Amino acid sequence: MAETINTSELAEKISKDIFKHFLWQTHPKHDDNFHCHNEKHLGDGDKPKKSHPGDVVFSYDDPYLGKKVYLHTDLKSYGKASITPHKLRKAFHSLCLAVECAKESIDWRMKYSVDESEAHEVRGMLFVYNHDNNYEMAFSDAIDKVDVNNLPVGPNSTLHFLGPDDIQRLYSIGNDIIRLKQDDELPSEYTFYYPDKVMYHRHGDIWGQSATIESLTDPYFIIRHKRLKDSNLSKGYLIYYNRPGDNVDEFVYFLDTLSRYQMLDSDQKIRIRVTSPAASNDLKSIFQTAKNKYSKAWGFDPSREKLLNSIQIDRITSVTSTYNPGDVGWKE
Repeated sequence: MAETINTSELAEKISKDIFKHFLWQTHPKHDDNFHCHNEKHLGDGDKPKKSHPGDVVFSYDDPYLGKKVYLHTDLKSYGKASITPHKLRKAFHSLCLAVECAKESIDWRMKYSVDESEAHEVRGMLFVYNHDNNYEMAFSDAIDKVDVNNLPVGPNSTLHFLGPDDIQRLYSIGNDIIRLKQDDELPSEYTFYYPDKVMYHRHGDIWGQSATIESLTDPYFIIRHKRLKDSNLSKGYLIYYNRPGDNVDEFVYFLDTLSRYQMLDSDQKIRIRVTSPAASNDLKSIFQTAKNKYSKAWGFDPSREKLLNSIQIDRITSVTSTYNPGDVGWKE
């Protein structure tokens, strides 16, 4: 039993270590149940449920929605053999019911300090951590085998999930951010960048913005930073690119996107950090070819071409978590 408890705490520990780098807030109340007020929610023996579990609630302000998003999160720490469609479906089913109740629950809002007068949205998130680091399949394959159409998703409810591959990537990015700060290549204060789009316009101050759950699973997300005092680092953008980067046209399209965001019209430094372990060995050559192709297609003048060629691209070091259930058992 003790080993099981220690193992379950690993997911809580790594989630805390990850999301602080993305400027999420974590409510101090952990591992608590809240009252179920829906008599249609059935538990064991088809008896009405008395309560719903809650491992942790994360929150952040969504710059496009203009409201605070609360993620009622189920933290799972599984060994390789335990990550099965059956277990995942069971976890999703429980999370669906919990989120449906949480959205209307006074008890839930009280426990997690939610201001009813504040524009907000409650969602669910399933966080599946592989504590033995032996799960080598694509998590999406296991998700595809879950019959999501038959899950009891409530009206206007949204569920997110992060699997072992997502968690590994985000953990590596978090460690990369730590290293960049230590090497004076990133200020301790930064913001996540959200350009205005055709259908969505950003709300609030551009500084101090958190990463949204959508951005963390997008092909890339952008950090904006100011100049670092007493160093050679000027203000600019740091982009974490989640695709393999093995195709010239892929990068041409990406550069065109940055241009539409007007990021190529300034003198601010642009750095790209490729996160995929499958990134091509010829990454820098492919990117240089893409820059040449894009510059030629648009007939850039020498000054604009110089700015384009100043964009740096590198890969991050993939870091595997080494949390141990026995070590977690020590309460110091």
